[in-house]
Amino acid sequence: MRLRSLLALVLQLSLGALVSACTSSGVIPTGDHTYAALAEGAPVHIYASDKDAPAGFEVVGIIDYQNPGKYQVLSLQDAIPDLQEKARSVGANGVIVDGSEPVKSGIISTGVHVRARAIRVATTP
Repeated sequence: MRLRSLLALVLQLSLGALVSACTSSGVIPTGDHTYAALAEGAPVHIYASDKDAPAGFEVVGIIDYQNPGKYQVLSLQDAIPDLQEKARSVGANGVIVDGSEPVKSGIISTGVHVRARAIRVATTP
């Protein structure tokens, strides 16, 4: 019976660790306009700063992304697909990365935390 209790405890702790190792990301819509989500795979450009983005962009969302990178070493580059997906979900066709920092999550694990703005850039016909 003790072995069964010990196994149950180990399973619960393992599941807890697995759940806490998940990626968390979200986007908060902002601004006066709402836009339909863009199609999956629609191009979303990444900009390092406001200066790099085309003039006249509209901020349509704030993105917060964190991945603890369990058993991996992650960088901003690893977050790009998720940032693009979040931007598409609020109708944005661009992302301005406002900040990125490593997240130490274990002896060999390093994740990434990114703050960004989802932007909509007017396209020319």
